[in-house]
Amino acid sequence: MPSLSIYDYAFLLTETADSPKHVAGLQLFKPPPDYKGDFVSDLVAAMSERPAGPPFSFKLKGSLLGKPEWVEDENFDLEYHLRRSRLPRPGTRDQLMELVSRMHPVLLDRKRPLWELHVIDGLEDGCFAVYVKIHHSYCDGATLTQLLIETLNQSAEDQRLRANWEATSITSFRECAGGGLATRIGQGLGLFKSALGTARDIGGMAGRMTMQRLGLQPGNLPIPFTAPRTRLNTVVTRARRVATGELPLAPLKTISKSTDTTLNDVIVTLCDIALGRYLRHHRQSPTAPLVAQMPVSLRRDGNDEMGNQLAILPVTLGRAGQDPLRRLKAVSRSCAEVKKDAAAMTPAAVSAYTLAMQSVAQASELMGIAESLPPLGNILISNVPGPREPLYLWGARMLSAYPISAIPPGLSMNITVFSYDGKFDIGIVAGYDAVPDIDVVPKYLTEAFHALETAAERYAARAARIRKATRKRRAAGQSKSKSRGRSNGAATVAPAKSPTAAAKTPAPAATAAKRKKTPRKRVKSGADPKPTGR
Repeated sequence: MPSLSIYDYAFLLTETADSPKHVAGLQLFKPPPDYKGDFVSDLVAAMSERPAGPPFSFKLKGSLLGKPEWVEDENFDLEYHLRRSRLPRPGTRDQLMELVSRMHPVLLDRKRPLWELHVIDGLEDGCFAVYVKIHHSYCDGATLTQLLIETLNQSAEDQRLRANWEATSITSFRECAGGGLATRIGQGLGLFKSALGTARDIGGMAGRMTMQRLGLQPGNLPIPFTAPRTRLNTVVTRARRVATGELPLAPLKTISKSTDTTLNDVIVTLCDIALGRYLRHHRQSPTAPLVAQMPVSLRRDGNDEMGNQLAILPVTLGRAGQDPLRRLKAVSRSCAEVKKDAAAMTPAAVSAYTLAMQSVAQASELMGIAESLPPLGNILISNVPGPREPLYLWGARMLSAYPISAIPPGLSMNITVFSYDGKFDIGIVAGYDAVPDIDVVPKYLTEAFHALETAAERYAARAARIRKATRKRRAAGQSKSKSRGRSNGAATVAPAKSPTAAAKTPAPAATAAKRKKTPRKRVKSGADPKPTGR
């Protein structure tokens, strides 16, 4: 039977009613304009006829001696997992967010396959939404995105219908260890060797952090549990609030190119500026930089296994009061340092480090001592790349795809960004009481974008003037050099003289002799000298 990895199992062990461990996505669709009939009703009816296969037909089976296993659900009921909801009139986007906010924190039933899909219609603009949530023990956010995208079409004319539970590109599970005694001994030795390498890598990271903390080694690697405590570290309860936003992709790419930073650096900086404004609005201004938890995918190309293959690494953000470009440069340096340090470790070591840090944070939250300890971080910021072209569901165009993820222990908010069709779709989830004014966060992100764009434009204009002046000076220098070369040539290469002119011109020696024979006039003392004419 397929089994869970230690990393996947951790999401089940640490899940509570106040800390659900599932990820979700909210997609908005516009039905075909020429469709006759009730498009949403027909879509749901067609989807209900699509069979589910592994892993979506698998549920957990407990074990007294070890981790639970995935087994086929012999009583699988698609009607339980596929649900339809309708918004009351007028069906505004705020009403949609309220509905999703109520659905998102509800735990998935562990006696069934751990996923749900809700089709929501009744929006005032004629659109409909699809809200999907799946447990983190199945997959990470990047895998969920691939599952959702795979079942969509690239053309409105393509009328093929593939439900999310029919995704085929990522459906394999890790198999349980088997074989004879020799095989098991070999596997045990391999695991022991891997564990030694993991311990060595983590020890090396801890040593570098210690040297950096003591000031004996330079570096920007954030040290765990040293982030400043803010209102973003309030212990959350079960209820959640959800908000969404959008940012244009092309200007952000321009900022990235003009400042020689990555697009992820720009996204993280925008979140940093927005959160700084949010904290100032609540009369908080930490003296130390905020620390973001940043998920990093460890999945290799061609790896199609379900489950989680990621790490969550700390990234130091900019200091309060810094101008946007300085914050961007500070974030870029921190991201580069963290990625460099993680690249020097094995994926197993990075995963073990993530699991250890998150477990400590979760344990402190369960024991009720989280608020008395320094937080592991202040915010989780994730950037998930998506398709550049528009996608379609049974002819309905997908307008937006907002990721709605889980809140890590010790934090109050998660910001996840998904690139799609020329823009960034932003999903924000936070504790209901911890962030009661979540709607202002997308506004602060938009303001941060305009501030950084203006600063980057001034920086690019100044750099262009400097380049222009440099080229002008170089051109002037080359022109002077050429002119000097022409003058030197005229002085050294005399024109040829005719024989007549040569005869009239006295020789230098004769001229010198004549000058010696010419007597000089003496000037009496006290008299003014007369000009000699020479």
